[in-house]
Amino acid sequence: MVDLNESGEGAQIKALDLSVVNKIAAGEIIIQPANALKELLENSIDAKSTMIDIQVKDGGLKLLHITDNGKGIHKDDLHLLCERFATSKLSKFEDLESIATYGFRGEALASISHISRLSVVTKTATSPLAYKAFYSNGKLATSSFKAGSDKSVEPKPIAGKDGTQIIVENLFYNVPSRLKAFRSKNDEFAKILDVIGRYAVHAGGVGFSCKKFGESHQILSTRPQLNLKERIRVVFGTAVANELIDVILDGDEKDEDAEKSYKDEYGLIKVSGAVTNSNFNNKKRIQPVFFINHRLVSCDPLKRALSSIYQFFLPKGNQPFIYLSLEISPQNLDVNVHPTKREVRFLNEEEIIDIICVKVHKVLSNIDSSRKFKAQGVLFDQSDSKRLIDESISLQATKKYRQENKLVRVDALQAKLNQYLLNQSENNYQKQMTEEFTKSKWKQDYTSEKANQSEKSEISNDNPNGLFIDDQETPEKQARDSRILGSEESSNSVKSVAEIEYQVTDKERVVVNFGSILDLKEEVKSQLHRPLTNIFNNSVYVGIVDETKRLCCFQYDVKLFLCDYAAVLNEFYYQMALSEFMNYGVYQLTEPVLIEDILGPIYKHHGDLVPIQNIKEKFIEMREMFKEYFEIGLEINEDDQLILVSLPLIMRDIIPSLSKLPFFIYRLGSSENINFQDEKLTFQSILKEIALLYIPESISSDDDNFETNANELKSLNNNKRDQLNNQLEHLVFPMIKRRFLATKNLLRDVVQIADLPGLYRVFERC
Repeated sequence: MVDLNESGEGAQIKALDLSVVNKIAAGEIIIQPANALKELLENSIDAKSTMIDIQVKDGGLKLLHITDNGKGIHKDDLHLLCERFATSKLSKFEDLESIATYGFRGEALASISHISRLSVVTKTATSPLAYKAFYSNGKLATSSFKAGSDKSVEPKPIAGKDGTQIIVENLFYNVPSRLKAFRSKNDEFAKILDVIGRYAVHAGGVGFSCKKFGESHQILSTRPQLNLKERIRVVFGTAVANELIDVILDGDEKDEDAEKSYKDEYGLIKVSGAVTNSNFNNKKRIQPVFFINHRLVSCDPLKRALSSIYQFFLPKGNQPFIYLSLEISPQNLDVNVHPTKREVRFLNEEEIIDIICVKVHKVLSNIDSSRKFKAQGVLFDQSDSKRLIDESISLQATKKYRQENKLVRVDALQAKLNQYLLNQSENNYQKQMTEEFTKSKWKQDYTSEKANQSEKSEISNDNPNGLFIDDQETPEKQARDSRILGSEESSNSVKSVAEIEYQVTDKERVVVNFGSILDLKEEVKSQLHRPLTNIFNNSVYVGIVDETKRLCCFQYDVKLFLCDYAAVLNEFYYQMALSEFMNYGVYQLTEPVLIEDILGPIYKHHGDLVPIQNIKEKFIEMREMFKEYFEIGLEINEDDQLILVSLPLIMRDIIPSLSKLPFFIYRLGSSENINFQDEKLTFQSILKEIALLYIPESISSDDDNFETNANELKSLNNNKRDQLNNQLEHLVFPMIKRRFLATKNLLRDVVQIADLPGLYRVFERC
């Protein structure tokens, strides 16, 4: 609601008085006595103190007296001590990126001086005397906390020890509304003890003591030389300390499939701390103790994540104790987020939290198998004892940590029944393709390894070499096909995959020692990208996304990837052709085809090509090399014409794309594409052409030559898509998982498009 003056207009904006601004700022930073104590403790630790003594009166509202043995404050700096934004810990904003101290804004003492009676006694090691100064509203004041002349407010020399004493009296004396809000002095004192205890646990090498003003016994006292477990014992009790397990994580560690360490990848330098094990029985909630770059913070995402882990290890209603100290690269950390500095923000927060959770879960799992239970001294009969032992054993079984947002629901080890059964649409399409196959009088011919390896080839299909066509159906062959393709009952659905007859011969595998081939294999290895190879080796094929652009999806772990399968298969088929050099199967043509007939469509629609006679002459010259090395059969018929009789077969049940045959033959015979003067370049170029021949063609929805209606065209394209999808899922990708070495040039063709944790953040469920 806007205040209006007598004329009905809004009130003019005025600048607030500086004293009002300072009081408002002080109210944001110092909310309660515990906040003031926290700021003063941090200043003492920054000053390299080894012992800090605290006295408290009326919950800190009447008195907070902090004494340390740190470096002290130089006399010349006392006039700036309580000035707002005066600090020795940074000089420019960029220094926040490398800040390594608790304080940095220069607001704490200034805010305290505006809402209390503040006095300071300090002495440096080089000063012969200590000096005492009084402050009011950020300025030096007289001993009665009133403004005065420069001489009257000057720090007074007194006797004292090295270090600093800060006395805060009558906190919130000039903010009565805030003062009335504090109902219990004991509650405020408990909060003060909690803050001291947390710093006592974290600050190794620093001792703390705390007592109420006027009392002789100390309520909390720790020595500087205590180790972490003993400090926790003093602050949180023996029950907690007896069940502690250490948590230590070095930033130089890394995940098994990662190239970079946690430090290089996420800026996580170190994690250290201690947590209670599953034997810790505690119904009272203990707030986790989190320090990030030695700054006490409340990290709610980390707290929730660790709570979800403990629910698998602790009985319902029990609460753990957690102390963790994170060290993160300063440039990744934003400490200037909250007025009281209780919150920070850092890069890669989710990844770092996940790393910590995995580590804590691993530590808890290692000890959960030796869990302790309290036994009651009551006698049972033998049957009851046996029953209790069985129940105890079942309770002691290690519980598995189940993160729903990281649960791999489908992995590469799972098999599908539909790889043995084809649906009716696929059968119809395959019958159609078989008819076209028969009309074109093409058949497949394979060769293989020796008989001692033939059984492995028949069952696993890992080595497609050595299988060839046999027009005679023999009982032995029928039995072999039954083993390869499935039982007789399922042969109707499976045999139509190719409708091809296979036979294994005793052709011995050729061991290739050509230096050029070995060099080409080394080139592939030198381009190997191990993380991407691991992704393909453990992938699960999902399906085709766009058959026109030749895009498909596959899953790895909890990530979904989109890939250009034409680019992937180009590299895969090249590697297959390279590894099977001189050991290919044979794709045999039942009737030879004239080279002129194959090249005719190209020369009909394209000009400025290499003369067909030159191509024929090159083939005649190199036909023995083509046949011996690549199983590209070229012969001279009775009419003295050059004919093609066979093509190389690099994978079983995968036939080349015959529509590409004219371009394949033209590029093989053209000296413009293949350098026949260099053996290595010759082999490399031919292998690449073979790979291109096997890449599936894109399926276009527009076909000007299709002489039927749009529905039939759509139905045919759907059948083609289903058949290609089935081929990729059940034939190609299983071979990719076993034999493919992903190279660096494929990084641009494989893109992660989603992951399960990211989807959970959006949809909050799977």
